[in-house]
Amino acid sequence: MGKNTKKVAAFIESIPNAKLEGLTRLGGTIFKDTDFRLDMQGMTTGRPRMHNLQVQINRETTITSLKKAAPQTVASLLVEEENPGTPAEIKQGLIASILI
Repeated sequence: MGKNTKKVAAFIESIPNAKLEGLTRLGGTIFKDTDFRLDMQGMTTGRPRMHNLQVQINRETTITSLKKAAPQTVASLLVEEENPGTPAEIKQGLIASILI
């Protein structure tokens, strides 16, 4: 696992469980720090409806090797609206999807 991959994974692990419970249908930032943010991009239109979650690099990142890539998506996960799973399962899915 590369250095930036570890940083993304650490960010995902730092997301408070409460932020991953009771996801809303509205888009917006769920959680952020200096380098990354977890955004809810909206809902899919098919059935079952899914929350489109994406971890993106912040433009304000202090990680020099990622500055040029901002606001690139570095992890994403579709989470079922009716059966979203636990915060631990959501975090595990995001970590498994890391692209860098």
